[in-house]
Amino acid sequence: MDSVAGKVVLITGGAGGIGLAVVKKLLQSGTKGISIVDISDESGRRALDEIVATFGENKAIFIRADVTKKTELEGTWYYLLFILLFVGTRGFNNAGISGEIEWQQTLAVNLVAVVEGTYLALQTYLPKYKSGEEGLIVNMASICGFHSFQISPIYCTAKHGLIGLGKALGGEEFYKKYKVRVVTMCPGMVRTPLSEKTEGLFFPDLLQKEIGTLGTIIQAPERVAEGLIEVIKKGKTGSLWVIEDDQPAYEVVVPHYRTMKV
Repeated sequence: MDSVAGKVVLITGGAGGIGLAVVKKLLQSGTKGISIVDISDESGRRALDEIVATFGENKAIFIRADVTKKTELEGTWYYLLFILLFVGTRGFNNAGISGEIEWQQTLAVNLVAVVEGTYLALQTYLPKYKSGEEGLIVNMASICGFHSFQISPIYCTAKHGLIGLGKALGGEEFYKKYKVRVVTMCPGMVRTPLSEKTEGLFFPDLLQKEIGTLGTIIQAPERVAEGLIEVIKKGKTGSLWVIEDDQPAYEVVVPHYRTMKV
């Protein structure tokens, strides 16, 4: 259905964890060039050094930006337009943090910034500058978008929101208007610094108990990146994809609420 070969990609939160794993996998799969957006200069420069050492020069650029600030987020797209030759365009919204006490910032990064970035890509940049038949936006949610956990109600709220966003923007009318697929990835447990963070959570003593309900295998970020490549190829607009327990990604269909009556 689609391929990443020869495409140009912008990915937020691309300097570490799942984001950096996705960057490397995309380049291995033939992506033409990647714009890595992250708030950390240090992480961004380190990621760029890794990419140059493995893939050579002129495969990626790093843009330091706070995705919660609209002007900075807009600037990442303008920079990409002037630096890279567009052959086709893809956007990956991957930036994320955890934290329940300062919940406004958690929502700002995990939900509001993703909505902002998705709308910029969907309404402004992809329809105008893509040269292929369609564009693609992939938003990184979580299986926490299907479950509710006492340790992280705000994080779960954000991920529930991304699932609703992906389903709505993936509707037929949106696709006919913009010719952009919107796909949502929902990883299970992944071995990243974010998943190991306990400060700022409610009831930290419940962490292991609640995580234990999600499966037995903590995946490497590279496994999520591998699954993402397959989802790019076959994922229909509006679809939701879970990848967990080191197994292939599978599509999830949320039932109509009337079928869930008790």
